[in-house]
Amino acid sequence: MNNDISLSKRIIGALSYLSILFLPVIFPLIVWIVAGSDNPWVKRQAKLAFWTQIFPLLYIIFCFLFISVAAWHSMIANLGAFSGILLTFALLIALILYIYNIAMAVKVLLGRE
Repeated sequence: MNNDISLSKRIIGALSYLSILFLPVIFPLIVWIVAGSDNPWVKRQAKLAFWTQIFPLLYIIFCFLFISVAAWHSMIANLGAFSGILLTFALLIALILYIYNIAMAVKVLLGRE
Protein backbone atom coordinates (compact mmCIF):
# COMPACT_ATOMS: atom_id res chain seq x y z
CA MET A 1 0.00 0.00 0.00
CA ASN A 2 1.08 3.50 -0.76
CA ASN A 3 0.00 5.33 2.40
CA ASP A 4 2.49 8.17 2.01
CA ILE A 5 0.46 9.68 -0.89
CA SER A 6 -1.89 12.40 0.35
CA LEU A 7 -5.63 12.20 -0.20
CA SER A 8 -5.62 15.24 -2.52
CA LYS A 9 -2.99 13.62 -4.76
CA ARG A 10 -4.96 10.38 -4.82
CA ILE A 11 -8.11 12.28 -5.78
CA ILE A 12 -6.31 14.05 -8.64
CA GLY A 13 -4.87 10.72 -9.81
CA ALA A 14 -8.28 9.08 -9.65
CA LEU A 15 -9.89 12.00 -11.50
CA SER A 16 -7.32 11.54 -14.25
CA TYR A 17 -8.64 8.02 -14.76
CA LEU A 18 -12.31 8.94 -14.21
CA SER A 19 -12.05 11.73 -16.74
CA ILE A 20 -12.89 9.07 -19.32
CA LEU A 21 -16.47 9.79 -18.20
CA PHE A 22 -16.42 13.59 -18.50
CA LEU A 23 -13.33 14.94 -20.29
CA PRO A 24 -11.26 12.10 -21.78
CA VAL A 25 -7.70 12.72 -22.91
CA ILE A 26 -7.81 16.47 -22.16
CA PHE A 27 -7.99 16.33 -18.36
CA PRO A 28 -5.15 13.83 -17.90
CA LEU A 29 -3.05 15.80 -20.37
CA ILE A 30 -3.59 19.00 -18.39
CA VAL A 31 -2.75 17.25 -15.11
CA TRP A 32 0.32 15.66 -16.70
CA ILE A 33 1.55 19.05 -17.91
CA VAL A 34 0.66 21.00 -14.75
CA ALA A 35 1.98 18.43 -12.26
CA GLY A 36 5.51 19.56 -11.66
CA SER A 37 8.59 17.55 -10.86
CA ASP A 38 7.61 17.74 -7.19
CA ASN A 39 4.59 15.47 -7.89
CA PRO A 40 6.03 12.47 -9.78
CA TRP A 41 3.28 10.12 -8.57
CA VAL A 42 0.48 12.38 -9.86
CA LYS A 43 2.38 12.93 -13.09
CA ARG A 44 2.76 9.16 -13.58
CA GLN A 45 -0.95 8.50 -12.94
CA ALA A 46 -1.98 11.27 -15.36
CA LYS A 47 0.41 9.94 -18.01
CA LEU A 48 -0.97 6.41 -17.70
CA ALA A 49 -4.55 7.70 -17.83
CA PHE A 50 -3.74 9.82 -20.89
CA TRP A 51 -2.26 6.93 -22.86
CA THR A 52 -5.00 4.47 -21.92
CA GLN A 53 -7.61 7.00 -23.05
CA ILE A 54 -5.97 8.05 -26.32
CA PHE A 55 -4.92 4.58 -27.49
CA PRO A 56 -8.35 3.57 -28.89
CA LEU A 57 -8.47 6.82 -30.90
CA LEU A 58 -4.99 6.21 -32.31
CA TYR A 59 -5.95 2.62 -33.19
CA ILE A 60 -9.12 3.75 -34.99
CA ILE A 61 -7.17 6.37 -36.97
CA PHE A 62 -4.66 3.67 -37.96
CA CYS A 63 -7.51 1.34 -39.01
CA PHE A 64 -9.14 3.99 -41.17
CA LEU A 65 -5.82 4.83 -42.82
CA PHE A 66 -5.11 1.16 -43.44
CA ILE A 67 -8.59 0.51 -44.82
CA SER A 68 -8.33 3.60 -47.05
CA VAL A 69 -4.98 2.51 -48.46
CA ALA A 70 -6.24 -1.05 -48.92
CA ALA A 71 -9.34 0.19 -50.73
CA TRP A 72 -7.31 2.58 -52.89
CA HIS A 73 -4.93 -0.16 -54.02
CA SER A 74 -7.53 -2.99 -54.01
CA MET A 75 -5.24 -5.03 -51.78
CA ILE A 76 -7.92 -6.97 -49.89
CA ALA A 77 -10.65 -8.90 -51.70
CA ASN A 78 -13.29 -8.74 -48.96
CA LEU A 79 -12.63 -5.25 -47.57
CA GLY A 80 -16.00 -4.93 -45.82
CA ALA A 81 -15.47 -7.98 -43.63
CA PHE A 82 -11.87 -7.03 -42.89
CA SER A 83 -12.79 -3.48 -41.88
CA GLY A 84 -15.61 -4.85 -39.73
CA ILE A 85 -13.16 -7.09 -37.90
CA LEU A 86 -10.71 -4.22 -37.36
CA LEU A 87 -13.39 -1.87 -36.05
CA THR A 88 -14.93 -4.58 -33.82
CA PHE A 89 -11.48 -5.12 -32.36
CA ALA A 90 -11.23 -1.34 -31.81
CA LEU A 91 -14.52 -1.35 -29.89
CA LEU A 92 -13.30 -4.26 -27.78
CA ILE A 93 -10.06 -2.42 -26.97
CA ALA A 94 -12.02 0.73 -26.08
CA LEU A 95 -14.34 -1.21 -23.76
CA ILE A 96 -11.47 -2.97 -22.01
CA LEU A 97 -9.60 0.31 -21.50
CA TYR A 98 -12.80 2.00 -20.30
CA ILE A 99 -13.19 -0.65 -17.60
CA TYR A 100 -9.46 -0.46 -16.83
CA ASN A 101 -9.65 3.31 -16.27
CA ILE A 102 -12.55 2.97 -13.85
CA ALA A 103 -10.82 0.11 -11.99
CA MET A 104 -7.60 2.12 -11.74
CA ALA A 105 -9.51 5.11 -10.35
CA VAL A 106 -10.92 2.93 -7.58
CA LYS A 107 -7.50 1.39 -6.95
CA VAL A 108 -5.87 4.84 -6.71
CA LEU A 109 -8.58 6.14 -4.36
CA LEU A 110 -8.12 3.13 -2.09
CA GLY A 111 -4.38 3.77 -2.02
CA ARG A 112 -3.40 0.46 -3.60
CA GLU A 113 -1.52 2.03 -6.49
